[in-house]
Amino acid sequence: MRVKSNKSIVGIGKDAFLDGVGIDVSSQNNVILQNLRATLVGTTTPANVNGGDVISISGTSKNIWIDHCEVYSEDPSAQTDKDKYDGLIDIKGRTGFITISWTYLHDHHKGGLVGAADDDLHDDRKVTMHHNHYKNVLLRVPMYRGAVGHFFNNYIVGAKDATEIRANTCVRVERNYYEALHYSIYTPSDSPGKTERISNVEVSRTSRAYPANCTADIPYAYSSVLTSDTNDVKTVVPASAGVGKL
Repeated sequence: MRVKSNKSIVGIGKDAFLDGVGIDVSSQNNVILQNLRATLVGTTTPANVNGGDVISISGTSKNIWIDHCEVYSEDPSAQTDKDKYDGLIDIKGRTGFITISWTYLHDHHKGGLVGAADDDLHDDRKVTMHHNHYKNVLLRVPMYRGAVGHFFNNYIVGAKDATEIRANTCVRVERNYYEALHYSIYTPSDSPGKTERISNVEVSRTSRAYPANCTADIPYAYSSVLTSDTNDVKTVVPASAGVGKL
């Protein structure tokens, strides 16, 4: 499904289901995807559908909002080929001003990336992810490259290595609740990124140095939507993220 500019696709109730349909937003502006359930499970060769992404945002796309959706594939403990699918939501190219909110992402190896490679950087790539429920998504929660990002009030459970910051990016990682995992917030030595870490809860994690400190230039006020007590995130987010909960 190739979504054009100035379009909203909004599911009614809780039954709007894109079964085996990838959503492609390529060099388009002003798009809303809301209250939709989508998966590539059941397609013969998922990698040939939308590049293996359930939702792909690329080119010069701007002003994109994904809200109260559900995206998933298969339980990675049963489907062990991490390359059978690509990302649940991948953001690439000279994109920006993108928000992913109150969305349920589950049962997948590679949750999502911002920037397709360490040279896919864009100074005006502003991406906000908040109040999303990641359940049994092992990696890339998210993997982030390029400019400034904001990851707040997300609930991450059943991950392995979650929030990977690369390529000199500065991301504000704020009041997220990480259940027990391997690495929570980290950066690779070959392409280090930076974080501004604020009041996250990490139930348990393997010891590893955090990314270097930075101060993210967040261009909006958000105190009115912030869940200020991080311990409340594990209750608030599952109760309201996903389809049928507008």
